[in-house]
Amino acid sequence: MSTSGFPGLNSDSPDVDEEPFWTSAAPEEHEEDATDTEALYAVLNLPKDCSEEDIQKSYKRLAALLHPDRHPDPALKHAADSRFQELNRAFEVLSDPKQRAVYDELGVEGLKTTWEVGSRHKTPAEMRAEFERLGRKQLEANVENLVRSKGELTVITDARVLFLPDDERRALGGPPQMTLTQKLSTVTTKQLFLKHSFTTPVNPTTSLVLTSQLLARQGVGAGNVLAKVLWNPSSKLSAEIGTTLLRPRALAFKTTYTPDPDTFVTLNMPVKDLIAPPQFTFTLGRRIFEHITGSFTIRSGVWAIGPWGRDALEPVSSSTVSLGLNHTNGWGVEASSGVFAQQVSASYSQTMLGGVKVVLGGVVTSQGAVSTFVSGDRRVTENVRAGMTLDMGVSGVMTVKVRFNRLGQRLTFPVIVSSSWNPTLIASFTVLPAVSIIVANHFVLDPRKRRKVTGRISELRKEHAELIAEKRTEAAEAVALLQEHVRRKVEAERLSNGLVIEEAIYGVLESIGDKTDAEEDQRWLDVTVALQALVTNSQLIIPAGRSKANLLGFFDCAYGEKKRLRVRYSFKGRKHEVELGDLEAIAAPLRSHVVE
Repeated sequence: MSTSGFPGLNSDSPDVDEEPFWTSAAPEEHEEDATDTEALYAVLNLPKDCSEEDIQKSYKRLAALLHPDRHPDPALKHAADSRFQELNRAFEVLSDPKQRAVYDELGVEGLKTTWEVGSRHKTPAEMRAEFERLGRKQLEANVENLVRSKGELTVITDARVLFLPDDERRALGGPPQMTLTQKLSTVTTKQLFLKHSFTTPVNPTTSLVLTSQLLARQGVGAGNVLAKVLWNPSSKLSAEIGTTLLRPRALAFKTTYTPDPDTFVTLNMPVKDLIAPPQFTFTLGRRIFEHITGSFTIRSGVWAIGPWGRDALEPVSSSTVSLGLNHTNGWGVEASSGVFAQQVSASYSQTMLGGVKVVLGGVVTSQGAVSTFVSGDRRVTENVRAGMTLDMGVSGVMTVKVRFNRLGQRLTFPVIVSSSWNPTLIASFTVLPAVSIIVANHFVLDPRKRRKVTGRISELRKEHAELIAEKRTEAAEAVALLQEHVRRKVEAERLSNGLVIEEAIYGVLESIGDKTDAEEDQRWLDVTVALQALVTNSQLIIPAGRSKANLLGFFDCAYGEKKRLRVRYSFKGRKHEVELGDLEAIAAPLRSHVVE
């Protein structure tokens, strides 16, 4: 197998002080299903982007190891025959460009279907593009069936008197005494905003969106209807153009171009009238480091072209230029500059307390004004998220926003609670909710979640008991086939002071000490022999992004649970140890694995 894409494998090489970038983070755990597009690659222990030469080399190596003629022992011949057929099936699919394109997009189920997607003389790239189009079409249909419309309701309420201390109220000339009922009667609705939209596909690249909006403020309301056409001719280009159907008339235009996965360009241009050239916002974004994306934004403000728009020019230009950075860890910063004002905004998000996403942010201007916010939200059911934000504005006004999201429906209830920053209210709407969430999470939510997960895992193990037993037998048979080959490989590696797997455990590592007499209840597996079989030229490589349960000699011994792999090995007379997630890549030996 080619290792050109995996630099820095030998820990004694002078240029491998750091781990490869692709081992730094593990994707989220996922369960296998019939559409798994990685299992056949796992049979050959190859990455999904491997070359045809890699497939040929890996197949020849494994075929020589698993061929039934190499195992005359009747006890092993049947197992060898079964593993050899599995190997041939993987090679048959992955060595055929068209079958590989189908498998990569649709998994094993896709191979069971006769695909008629145009000319039989299409290239593999054209076939892959066609399958991607069909997959997107099906996904769009599923989303359309799930969420046919989107709605938004925002109600802004003024409740400052309700939270105003009695001494401050009296100092402002208010009644000396007020009951809770009287205080509640002062709560008023300042603004109501209602929006509803639905999308109707016209053809595979074009959709029509109709949006109605209603705004009521201090008892006076207005509304309009926006008709918009969305056009997506390719995965790189999208555009939308719309117009209001009622007065006041307005046009809206927006386009996004993505020339490559790391770059995007967006132009947003609303047109309210023609007395001046339309104002626009232009954004260029690009991933500048592995985890950092930068953006450059120009907001035109009011501008003119010769005499067109000269009369509309403002005394002070409202145009701004912004530079921003966003990191995948959750932080972001943006600096904006205008003619007379500059500002810097920053935010940081972190998921904690059992799934609560907490966001902290603030803005500082060159005039010394400061505003900040604290936000938290979490999923409360499968389709519902709830959250709350405390917004402390530049003028000192404090607003609490309570929001709910369910599928395409969003409800937001901003409540003005104070005209100035109030430490007591800040603590009431930040510290108290945080403590409540911690207590509820520790004593109610976490125990309930653990009971639910434990029950579900138990059900899954019972439901798949026969499959688990079958896979356990297959893994044991594979280890038996590999035993003699691995024994010789270990002898050769020890003679050259190379890579020797001393111990490898796969599964729920915390369960190793559990007392269980039944083999079917064991949630971990000794994969020392299976892992040593993957060592080639004193190097061990397992690509990222798929469960190791598909490797030869492995199986899913902890159905529905998160699994890890712990490896202890020796190289050049030194002990090494590494522990990683089920979907993480492994490259050994590495200096970072050395046990001091």
